[in-house]
Amino acid sequence: MRTPKDMLDGLTDRFVRWLDRVAEDGLIRMLWWRVKSWFGHRMVARKLVSGERIIVEVCHSAILYVVPILVGVLGVVLAIVWVPFVSTSVAWFGIVVCLGLVGYGFGRSLYIARDRFVVTDSRVFRVWGLFSLHEAEMEIVRLLDITVNRPWYLRLFGSGHLVLENAAQQQGLRDISYVPHPHGLARVIHKRRREMAGAGPKPPEKKKPNPRRPDHPATNRPVTARRR
Repeated sequence: MRTPKDMLDGLTDRFVRWLDRVAEDGLIRMLWWRVKSWFGHRMVARKLVSGERIIVEVCHSAILYVVPILVGVLGVVLAIVWVPFVSTSVAWFGIVVCLGLVGYGFGRSLYIARDRFVVTDSRVFRVWGLFSLHEAEMEIVRLLDITVNRPWYLRLFGSGHLVLENAAQQQGLRDISYVPHPHGLARVIHKRRREMAGAGPKPPEKKKPNPRRPDHPATNRPVTARRR
């Protein structure tokens, strides 16, 4: 069992390490990394194993942010043009409504940004969730069929859906919705699957040097005058 002294020493050690990071990277950069981690970057980094290489990392299409942003802007507008002019007895209601709209817009945008689909050199996986976190992964060699669905209203924005099928009846990684350029993503997965199956392009063979005749002088000998 840890004693209060051990807990204090641990907190002191963590604070000293934090000061070292601030001195090396700077406070602004550290704050930016922290904010960036809220939007799913850390979720993807924790999922990777040593030596694994990311081929492509896909976020949702920007079209999904339209409604949350409009809701958040509506809350700000109401806070400016409506709340200052209501009576004091019901001002709390206006404040709650505005905070609710802004909070919904920010929370929904954060939830969309944290939904990431990643293709690595050995598997595909998806991480998502804001308070409750979810993960799903599948080896690339297990992918049997890839269906690309591009409705007309999403083609205007270069977006669509992917459906990943394998031999299992139930799987956690199947529907990948509202991703930009789904046809290009399907080609990337198919290309990597062919490479892992040994059907990809082979590296060019090295040219073999021409065999030297036994009576031919060695190339490392110094050049001399021609014999008569």
